[in-house]
Amino acid sequence: MSRFAILVNANAKRGGRRIAAQISKVLPEVAVRRTRSEAEAIEWLRTLVNSDAPPACFIAAGGDGTAMGLVNCLARVLPKDQRLPPIGVIPLGTGNAWANSVGAPKLARALALIHDRPPSPLPLRTFGLVDVAGTLAHFAGAGWDAQVLNDYKDQLDASKGPPKLLAKSVYGYLTAMLFRTAPKALLFGRPNVIVENLGDEVWTMTSDGKLVKMDGVGHGAVLYDGLASVAGVATCPEYGYRFKAFPWAERFLGMMNVRIYDRTTHGAISDIPKLWRGEHPLRGMKDWFTKAVRMTFSRPMPLEVGGDAVGMHRTVEYRLSDRTVDILDWRRLL
Repeated sequence: MSRFAILVNANAKRGGRRIAAQISKVLPEVAVRRTRSEAEAIEWLRTLVNSDAPPACFIAAGGDGTAMGLVNCLARVLPKDQRLPPIGVIPLGTGNAWANSVGAPKLARALALIHDRPPSPLPLRTFGLVDVAGTLAHFAGAGWDAQVLNDYKDQLDASKGPPKLLAKSVYGYLTAMLFRTAPKALLFGRPNVIVENLGDEVWTMTSDGKLVKMDGVGHGAVLYDGLASVAGVATCPEYGYRFKAFPWAERFLGMMNVRIYDRTTHGAISDIPKLWRGEHPLRGMKDWFTKAVRMTFSRPMPLEVGGDAVGMHRTVEYRLSDRTVDILDWRRLL
């Protein structure tokens, strides 16, 4: 069996039969499966991992939802004490946060690299995973990030013809933020959020980018109690479209980055270029590193987990999973 297996998300931005056929034509020896549901993916993965020669790397051809879907399906198939196999990502989705973080090339180039038989062992980067009520993700949050995601998808669904091409781009993301999310934020205002530490030690980031352990801050400590536009956690520095929403997320493997952004709508709009670049320090931005937090909001807030909207919540617990995942580092492979 090939060292690789490739999962194609039929629901992704470019996940049609043509893509699966293109992959199979270039890589006839690779196991390729186009799936529409979690059940289909789990059935396929269970067959592969229980074979006599399981693949050395499972590749998700899609966006962040496909990549995290693959991770969650493997976590369900494998025993909890068994390490997840290496994961690769080929960017066929919309945001492609993980793919951008590891320098994933476009489809044709990625297939050519795999065809040329990459070196063994494969170059890998280890990422932590956030557990949100049993779902593993590389980022999650409530506030502007989740609302923008919902508004972006609504705008995309409403777009027809040539404008839909723009709606699927970073332009569409920005216009959804400015013309849909921002007016709602102005109308309803910022919620109050209480961030409680549910881990043990807590670290923070100084203005010059140094990690510092916080003295006397342990389990049950309130890290923040105030207004917030964005309140989230991550183990990946990007949100997609190269938006460095959590630029420090990889600085502390074994901890997740907890972030609060408390500026008003007007302040946030003026800060968009700085937010996009992940500048530090940034007025209104607060960072902590811990293994678990509970966030309680003054009103129900839209929540997103790994780029997928999951409804309205007032209280959310985020915990760093015991599991980590090794991601194929395309930059080193290139």
